[in-house]
Amino acid sequence: MKKSKDILNIILNIVLLLVFSSFFLLTTNEWILTGIIIVLILVTLKMGYHKREWILPLVGILAGILLEFGGDLIYKLQYWSSGSFFGIPLWLPLFWGYAFLLINRAGRIIVK
Repeated sequence: MKKSKDILNIILNIVLLLVFSSFFLLTTNEWILTGIIIVLILVTLKMGYHKREWILPLVGILAGILLEFGGDLIYKLQYWSSGSFFGIPLWLPLFWGYAFLLINRAGRIIVK
């Protein structure tokens, strides 16, 4: 029963990610996308919370900031034409935090 609930949570998270993707295609407003990512992180944390799991999005956000700054400012790997957070989109580091959370949850299911 527990494993089926975990798989259902992952499927729901994938659906939420697809919803974000559709908003990403429909709008270029960074504030709307940032709000959607924050809601996705909060909803994901609310569904089947594990002990100290709230740390994962924070670590992901910090890693996202460092990697995006490194790729954009230092190595010029990518260019964001509408980045309002020191040249990168505001929602992008938050998306890294969301990805850290989803990868952890998928890993928990695989280990079980």
